[in-house]
Amino acid sequence: MIVQRRSDRPGVPWRNGLGVQYEIDADHATEWIWRLSTADIDRDVPFSSFPGVHRVFCVGGGTGVTLEVNGRDVECGTRDVARFDGDDAVHARVWGGPVQAVNLMWRDGSPWRDLAVMDGGASRRGVLAVVASGASTVSVAGAVHELGHLDALIRIDEWADVTVLDGAVAAVVGASRPV
Repeated sequence: MIVQRRSDRPGVPWRNGLGVQYEIDADHATEWIWRLSTADIDRDVPFSSFPGVHRVFCVGGGTGVTLEVNGRDVECGTRDVARFDGDDAVHARVWGGPVQAVNLMWRDGSPWRDLAVMDGGASRRGVLAVVASGASTVSVAGAVHELGHLDALIRIDEWADVTVLDGAVAAVVGASRPV
């Protein structure tokens, strides 16, 4: 398991050039099969297109956004999760201030993954990574980790017990290998 601080992640331009994402972890065998990242959204902006990719979006900080997905509005407040396909037309409208998003993407045919919000007191197995939404304290297999806003624990043993002692996290759950 690796503790990754938000400040250690370099920014990379979005595919459409209209924003910046900060990669937390990915499978880079050739081209990524799955990717976990954060992004700062400080204005209304369209998302990049990723045909053949499943996407999960979570507001990790800020007041929220409205995602217009193929003409349908999806309201996303802090720690709300939205799911859509990478070839959907998605436009984000911020609610009056910057938003920090947690993004999970995986390609068709790769192991299934999802984001689940875990608040203080929640515990589960099958967690592959967590991203803190605000200051959080997380126990993994009995070892306690203090995380700042958008810090992450990655490459967690999927059989380890993960408990949020304080705060909240977006947890990557699912299969770590094809099922």
